[in-house]
Amino acid sequence: MINCKERIEGLLSDVTRGIYEKETDVALALLAALAGESIIMLGLPGTAKSMVARRLKPCFMDARGFEYLMSRFSTPDEIFGPVSITMLKTSDKYERVTDGYLPTADVVFLDEIWKAGPAIQNTLLTVINEKVFRNGDREIRLPLKLLVAASNELPTKGEGLDALWDRFVIRLESCSIRLEQNFKKMLLDDDKYSSDVTARNPISQEEYAEWKNEISKVHIPDTVFHVIFSIRRALQAVRIDNDEHRSVYVSDRRWKNIARLLKTSAFVHDRCEVEKTDMLFLHHCLWQEPEERNPIRDIVVRCVFDEESSKIADIKGRMADDIRRHRTNPLFRGACDYSSEIDHLADRISNMERTVNGNIFVSPEERKIITGYLKEMYKALAFMRQDMMKLED
Repeated sequence: MINCKERIEGLLSDVTRGIYEKETDVALALLAALAGESIIMLGLPGTAKSMVARRLKPCFMDARGFEYLMSRFSTPDEIFGPVSITMLKTSDKYERVTDGYLPTADVVFLDEIWKAGPAIQNTLLTVINEKVFRNGDREIRLPLKLLVAASNELPTKGEGLDALWDRFVIRLESCSIRLEQNFKKMLLDDDKYSSDVTARNPISQEEYAEWKNEISKVHIPDTVFHVIFSIRRALQAVRIDNDEHRSVYVSDRRWKNIARLLKTSAFVHDRCEVEKTDMLFLHHCLWQEPEERNPIRDIVVRCVFDEESSKIADIKGRMADDIRRHRTNPLFRGACDYSSEIDHLADRISNMERTVNGNIFVSPEERKIITGYLKEMYKALAFMRQDMMKLED
């Protein structure tokens, strides 16, 4: 297994210098690149959506970039290259001159993606899904590692955009800077890191290919599948507010791509097996409407720790039964070694918490929410330790 986490943390440290509250967005974009997936960023103008793509390019050695702002009048020539007049004249072949355009880029940023016409969108489906581009009678294997799309709005329903929307496995909401101290730093920043950012140890093409093979070998255990099944069931009735429950559709293709992301997360964290805590970023992959994201995040957290939560409830129930028996028969001291069970469960939860705190793809805000959830578990364990004393009265 390649020692990867330190390398990735170093890259992210290099390329996130001088940006504020976008570290997790950049990390998730790099995760998508290593998994061979694409991301979309939704947000108002001026929220650093394009910067995420620009900061990813230095992560890859000699990487080429391509950026374009779509409009209703954009043509395939502007994205995939103009038609070669020479080839038409000399060989009667319809081929594009692709150098300097999307087919030759490693990292691509397409702004206002939904404004592109059907000809561009249909070609992008194949580009994103298969990493190939048909140029005349030739099929070209693309060097594309990451496509970042951006928009100020969701795709309009009923206009045939569902297939393209489904291709973006990670969906991020790009917001303005929240914390005032960060906002102040941004205002005072002289933008010395805004361009020409370099990474000290970028990923070579050979490494990228090697990592791709290693990621495929990462194992997904049954414990993780059980969590996936639980999340999938819970998505059939997502509670948006007190009055609304909504069924959130996630295609089989998206679940397949999510499995690849989970393997990549495990690989990045120097493991050959996916752990449940690798799933804590999945809410970015599962929502269809922005208001679904936080309720789905709560579902994911609950499902990830459901086994531990159920174990707490089981011990608590058995202990209550034994306390009742002890009250009627003071010689009865309990049927189990509750102390060992509680200690073992506390160690397990503590280990999971350490894994969460070391997870590159969990934001500080999300970490606080998870810590609060685990705090309730620790509190329940503390109460059970107090209840154990009742068996000794």
